[in-house]
Amino acid sequence: MKHYPGSDIKNFKEVLRISERIFKNIDCSVFFSPYSVVPIVAQLEGLYTSMLGSGDSIYSMISIASQIEKQYSLFRKLYLLPLEEKRKIIDEIYEMIAPLLLEEENEYINLLTSTKYYHTLKNFSQKDTIRFKSILQDKFAALRSFISPFCKRKGDFAHIAHYGYIKDLYKEYGFLSSLSRRLLNEWSKYSFPIVSEIIFKNFNAVDSSIKSEIKGWIIFVASSTQQLLTDSNLRRKKMLQSFLLAKKLGARIVGMGGLAASFTRGGRLILENIKDINFTTGHAYTIANIMGIINKCKDEFRVDIGKITVAVVGAAGSIGSGCVKLLVESGARNIVMIDTTNFISYRKLRELAGEIKKKQVRLCISTVLDDIKEADLIIIATNSPFSLIKATHLKPGAIVIDDSFPKNVSEKIIKQRKDVLFLEGGAVHFPLTIEVNVSRNMPDLMDAPLTRLISCKEGYSSFSETLILALTNYRGNYGVGSADPKLAEDIKLKADMIGISPALLGCFNRGIDKKKIAKILEIRKNQNGLF
Repeated sequence: MKHYPGSDIKNFKEVLRISERIFKNIDCSVFFSPYSVVPIVAQLEGLYTSMLGSGDSIYSMISIASQIEKQYSLFRKLYLLPLEEKRKIIDEIYEMIAPLLLEEENEYINLLTSTKYYHTLKNFSQKDTIRFKSILQDKFAALRSFISPFCKRKGDFAHIAHYGYIKDLYKEYGFLSSLSRRLLNEWSKYSFPIVSEIIFKNFNAVDSSIKSEIKGWIIFVASSTQQLLTDSNLRRKKMLQSFLLAKKLGARIVGMGGLAASFTRGGRLILENIKDINFTTGHAYTIANIMGIINKCKDEFRVDIGKITVAVVGAAGSIGSGCVKLLVESGARNIVMIDTTNFISYRKLRELAGEIKKKQVRLCISTVLDDIKEADLIIIATNSPFSLIKATHLKPGAIVIDDSFPKNVSEKIIKQRKDVLFLEGGAVHFPLTIEVNVSRNMPDLMDAPLTRLISCKEGYSSFSETLILALTNYRGNYGVGSADPKLAEDIKLKADMIGISPALLGCFNRGIDKKKIAKILEIRKNQNGLF
């Protein structure tokens, strides 16, 4: 018998058949999407799935143990499958849900045959290749029947994110590292989103109108920042695909992380192409959070914002321009606005300068990074996939807040410049009372370790904006286009009521110790007029 790639079709169908019988005899009202039930199927097979939260989590078989104990003879059959076969089946189910919901089964099948299984299938006859595609169609038919009872439910939110680097994608899909550049580009062009379902419980807000529990999905675009930045057709396709998936899942509001807001032109792409969907760009709480970090620096390092020189790199962008406006409102009087991309960015800088020229602020507009050398405080909010900041750009005692994704300041520079304080711009702290349950392990991103969400109750400002609006039951689009300082004030008030705040000062998942603080203070004390 011919051995086809992937799991055996008989085993695949048997797992779904037995799981379907078990689910028919239990209370399934707690499962709010197809992604809810996959962890239970994995555990019925005898696979251990980590990071699922407490025993009462819907993703833990413990929560339904009393309802299925009499059905042990059914799922005992699943234990007998080979371990590798079990894993293949679960991986296939996870990966097939998105194309099924999007009604793009044929596109998914063509993706597998032209990339992942290309080298295997090129040795097959045309008849065998057609047979393999037929097997995949049979798998989709079986999966469609299994998940259909869970497809008409709703969640509170979805959040669109993307990978930082190709190496991040290799961690999720090991086979990618063996593909040629041509096949890798082909896979990236036609790949489907990776989805992690997530539930937050026990928000103890002071306002009774704020929810204590919300549920939703993080939808990861399976492309790197560089791939999306360099291919306008790719980013358009991926953004629309992800938002359509969020709509199919029933998300009431959809947020954007990383450069997703930039890729959608501040949400305008979504307004033009998808009806009846509410979204937020994440800009408002991002600039509010950066200002919160600056306020912490004022207290910790006794910095007078009205006397120092502040530089904003990426000032033509939404986050950068929003920060400039809030800095002016906070009393900054000497600001360097830098953007190195193109003439359009320079024109935006001129327009921004025109907006604030009447407020007695000394402004410098530049396209040269060397102009940050005299800055005491530097905010970096660029869309560059590479590190632009060099060690030689920074003066001793400078405070650098990096809100870029991927990060714009490398760990190498941090090690080189012990006399500079580097801070992460997007980190926030959630209330310690909350409980977080996820349907599968989060993707392991180098610049955004999402495991912090569960282990440390920390997340990122754009994601927090999505959660805040879901918790407050917001309806409508929350900001379209550039960041709005008024919305920043509004979202900060909402965050304060919920108990979400800027995280402790730190960078690359490391805090700032007392010796570092003392060193920076000593340097800055010797710089006249800064205290």
